[in-house]
Amino acid sequence: MGDLNKLGLKKEILKTLSKFKESSEVQDRIIPLTLQGKNIVFTAMTGSGKTLAYTLGFLAKINKKLGIQMLVMVPTRELCIQVSKEINQVCEQLGINVGMLYGGRPIQGDYKTTKKKNQILIGTPGRLIQHVNNKNIKIGEVKYLVYDESDQMFDNGFTKECAYLKTRVSKNAQIILSSATITEKVQNFIDREIVDYELLKIGIRIPERIIQEKIYCEIIDKNKLLLAFFSKRKFKRVLIFCNTKIKTEDITDFLREHKFNARPLNSSLEQKERQDRLNLFKEGKIRILVTTDLVARGLHIANIDLVINYDVPTRDEFYIHRIGRTGRENKKGYALTLICPQDKERFLRIEKDNQLDIKNGKKLLEDSKSSN
Repeated sequence: MGDLNKLGLKKEILKTLSKFKESSEVQDRIIPLTLQGKNIVFTAMTGSGKTLAYTLGFLAKINKKLGIQMLVMVPTRELCIQVSKEINQVCEQLGINVGMLYGGRPIQGDYKTTKKKNQILIGTPGRLIQHVNNKNIKIGEVKYLVYDESDQMFDNGFTKECAYLKTRVSKNAQIILSSATITEKVQNFIDREIVDYELLKIGIRIPERIIQEKIYCEIIDKNKLLLAFFSKRKFKRVLIFCNTKIKTEDITDFLREHKFNARPLNSSLEQKERQDRLNLFKEGKIRILVTTDLVARGLHIANIDLVINYDVPTRDEFYIHRIGRTGRENKKGYALTLICPQDKERFLRIEKDNQLDIKNGKKLLEDSKSSN
C-alpha cells in the first residue's frame, strides 16, 4: 500500500479521495504512467482498485466546457453500472459529468445520457456504436480510451466493435487496456491496435490467503456434497459457479428445498432484477448466489467467504477469476472445486498450467457418504 499524496495528483483531486487512506499497488504503478500520457496494458484482479487507477491520472486534463473526452468500454451492463458509480464518486465532487450507455434496455432510456454534456462516458461496445452511428453522441474529441476487462469483452465477441470505436476517437488518444489475463484474443488485439505501450503485470493472480480444495466425485453426488459442506461451515456469503444458466436454476431449487437462502443470477433475468439480487447479496439478505462466469465477471463484491466451483470451469482463466472473488483485501478465503470423471483431465491441466497446489478434500466426500 502506498500514499496517494505522492503520485502527482492535483490537490482538488486528492480532496475527493479523503475516504481512501492508502493507494493500492495498481494505483501506485498506473497513475504515474497515465499522468505521463503513456499507453498502458496491464493485468490486475477485479477489486484491486484499477478503476480509480486508470481514471485519476486523466481527470486534471478534462475541460468541463467540452463534451466526451474519456471513453471507457466494458463488456457487460452490470460492469457499466459499477464502473460508472465508482468514477462518479470522484467526478461528482469535481463537477465532471459521467454518463453510461449499455444494452439490454430500450434505446429510448439512453436519451437522458445522450442529451447531456458528459465529459466521461462508460458503455458496452454494441450500444456505443449504435449511438455513434446514429450521431447521438460525438467521440471525435476523445483523448483517453479505456478497454476494461478486455478478456471478457473479446470473449463476448466485441473485438471488431472495440477496434471500430478506436477509429472514431482522436488519432492521438491515450489508450489503456486492462485485463485479468492476457488471452490469445487480447494479445492479438494489442498487436493490431496498440503501439508503443507499457506492459505491467500487477499483483499475484491468486490471493495468498485462499485455501483451495478439490473433491473427485460423481455428478449425482454433487448436491449431497453441497449439503454436507454447508452443514459444517459457517458463512455469510457464498458464490456457486456452474457452466450453464439452466444449472443455476436447478441448483438454487435444490438448495431452497433444503431451506437455504439461495438465488440464481443469470442472463435470463431482467437488468433490474439482476441488480436487485446483487444488492441483496451485498447486503447479506441473500446468502448464496448461484451464477455463471459470463454474468459474474467483473463484479466487485466484498467479503465473500466461500467460492464453490460446482462445475470445473471451461477455461483456465475462469478458474482464476472465480476463486479470486474470495480472500480479497488480505482476508482469508476458501475455494472448493467439485470434479466429476469427465472433467478430471481438464482440471489437471488448470492445476499444471497455473502451478497450483490444491488439497484433496477427501474427508468432505466421506462425510457426505456417511450421512446417507
